[in-house]
This record gives sequence, structure tokens and C-alpha cells, in this order.
Amino acid sequence: MYFPAISVFSAVTAFKETRTQGRDRKGLFMDAMKKFVAKDHFAKHLGIEMLEYSPGRAKARMALQGHHLNSAGTAHGGAIFSLADAVFSVASNSHGTLAMAINVSISYFKAVRSGSLIAEGHEVSLNPKLATYLIEVRDDAGNSVALFQGTVYRKKDAIADILTTSPA
Repeated sequence: MYFPAISVFSAVTAFKETRTQGRDRKGLFMDAMKKFVAKDHFAKHLGIEMLEYSPGRAKARMALQGHHLNSAGTAHGGAIFSLADAVFSVASNSHGTLAMAINVSISYFKAVRSGSLIAEGHEVSLNPKLATYLIEVRDDAGNSVALFQGTVYRKKDAIADILTTSPA
């Protein structure tokens, strides 16, 4: 086997450049995800606040208001679903590839009348075409309110490209 000789200086320089490029890519990823989150107008309309996100994960909060309640005075199932779905969207698109839901389900465990709901999601499985996520919704006291499971189809489109071509 032949191994080309490289100087220690060039090896260290190449390592530093690779680390810098990684930081630049991470910065670009974070910029794209900030824009992606900001463009979710429905989540904003509902008062959903994205607290944190990283590859395969996301966490959000929704302070319950009168318009989130059903006629029985409890959080509407659609509002709870929408909170979980917003987390699902960010977690599943966090790898920089456009991901579209193909199957979702939710189970409700507890009625909530006031306070805030926190939804936290994580990736269960990631493949080139499909990925699956679990999102747990809890109340202020940490009680489990609902469990959402979703699967996405991962398209070939990059999130950064979608952000530049889709309407505001």
C-alpha cells in the first residue's frame, strides 16, 4: 500500500478547515431551521412557541387560552394535536431534508382546563425515505396528556431550497 506523505502542518490545517466547515454548516442549518419555524403561520396563530430543536428532536409550548378550549371547557383535541404536529414537523425536518407526514395518530389521556401544554418529540427511526417520531404532550404538572406518533416520507428537496421558493 502507498500512503502519500503529508506534513503535520497540512494535516492540522486540513483538520481545522474541516471543523470550521462543520461549524459553518451547523450555522446554516440553524438559520434554515429558524426560518422554517418562523414560516409556520398556523402554529404562530395558535400561540405555539418552539422552545428548542436539534436533529431528530423538538420541544414546544402552548399556553392555553379561551380559543383553545372546547364546549366542555377543556383543551380541544385539535389544539393538542396541532401542538404535537408542530413539534413533529420541526423534528422530522431537522435533518435539512423536506419531510411530509404520511401517517399520524394520537391518543388522549387526560383533560386539561388551563395552564400550558409542553410537547416534546424525538426520532424513533430514520431511513433514507421514511422516519418515525413520538411526541409526548404534558401539562404544567408533568402529567401525560397525549401521545402522538407520526411517520414522514423524506423527499429529495432540501429545506433551504424550499424556504427560498415557497411564499412568505
